[in-house]
Amino acid sequence: MAVLLAFALLLPVCAFSQSKKELEDKRKKIIRDIQSTERMIKKTAKNKEAAYDRYLALQSQIQSREALIRNLQAEIGAAEDGIVRNQMVIASLSNDVTKMRNEYGRTVRNAFRRKTLSNPILYMLSAESLNQVFRRWLFLRKYDDRRTEQAEAIRLTQEMLSKKSSSLEETRLDKENLLISIQGQKATLTGELTEKNSMLKDLGRDETRLKSDLEKKQATHEALNNAIEGVIQEEVRKRVEEARSKPKAATPKIEAPEKKPSASPTSTPSATEKTKPATPEAKPRADEDNVSFNFRKSKGRLPWPVESGFISRGFGKQKHPTLKNIEITNNGVDIRTEEGANVRCVADGRVAGIQFVPGHDYTVIVQHGDYYTVYTNLASSSLSKGDELKARQIIGQVSTNNITGTSELHFELWQQKERLNPAVWIKK
Repeated sequence: MAVLLAFALLLPVCAFSQSKKELEDKRKKIIRDIQSTERMIKKTAKNKEAAYDRYLALQSQIQSREALIRNLQAEIGAAEDGIVRNQMVIASLSNDVTKMRNEYGRTVRNAFRRKTLSNPILYMLSAESLNQVFRRWLFLRKYDDRRTEQAEAIRLTQEMLSKKSSSLEETRLDKENLLISIQGQKATLTGELTEKNSMLKDLGRDETRLKSDLEKKQATHEALNNAIEGVIQEEVRKRVEEARSKPKAATPKIEAPEKKPSASPTSTPSATEKTKPATPEAKPRADEDNVSFNFRKSKGRLPWPVESGFISRGFGKQKHPTLKNIEITNNGVDIRTEEGANVRCVADGRVAGIQFVPGHDYTVIVQHGDYYTVYTNLASSSLSKGDELKARQIIGQVSTNNITGTSELHFELWQQKERLNPAVWIKK
């Protein structure tokens, strides 16, 4: 029973190891993001024109640093739980070893008193019949097996005890290292917050230039929006016309399901969505093709369009980070990344259009059924309209702003004519 208790105590330790692995992986990813952002900040450090972009990068850096500190705190908490569990397991195993040793000692002493250990042959020969000889032989064999099992159980328990003691010491060292790391991160964060406040004051003094830059950007954004909307609306119009032409040819095939509407998943297209919202990905909707369905069920799991980077501007309406009483609208997300970074298609699709807009360079629009992904600020593109693309296929390299030296991809996601928040669809 004591050994079973020890194994029961080991189960939470296994769960702790899994949680520890997840936290370590998350910490490594955050550290990679911080290192990438630091390189971008250093690149624009001496460029006055890039002050605003540097401020956005620093703001993202601070958020990542705070996330790292929270992750380290969670790791410390997990380490403390692991220490407590290890101590419980060690105490239980130590108690088991003591009990088994005492029991084994009593077994050996009893055997010696009966002289079964010193001369088992005489013990069998002193039997009164052959049947008794056989029974005494079975008894001695089982007795020896029992002592062997006891000795092996003691050895295994001692081995397990030694491993858990080593694990306990390793966990304590991990906790100490994490505490040192979190102290260093907090000190760095304090410095970054001070630098951010200083930059905010500098940008406030340069408000006139920032407003002028914003007006120019809004003008180029409007031209970009018109170009994207033109391509997508044309594609949506074509799909609507194709859909209208299909029912006539398919009329003989859909007459039968109409007699048994409850047995057909396509007989009530909108009712199924409303009555069963918990399983929207179980099957395609009646008005949805397989390409659209496969894209929709990938929500939250789409890969990033670049290998590394951070979202410098989110989706939708938001206050300008430095200019008071000014709101800006973003139809997608802006992802700051490394210079010359490869831009990848996030899912299988077909090139619906390629546009060149001054101020945003090349824009590639990829169709995924009823969904469209938009990749803007590409230095060049060798694709053509109608090209078939695979997920993670490179479609170009992000362009670099000649004035600020920053490299930023503008990424949008549409469902027919509706703009969606890409941050909800890509992996966290």
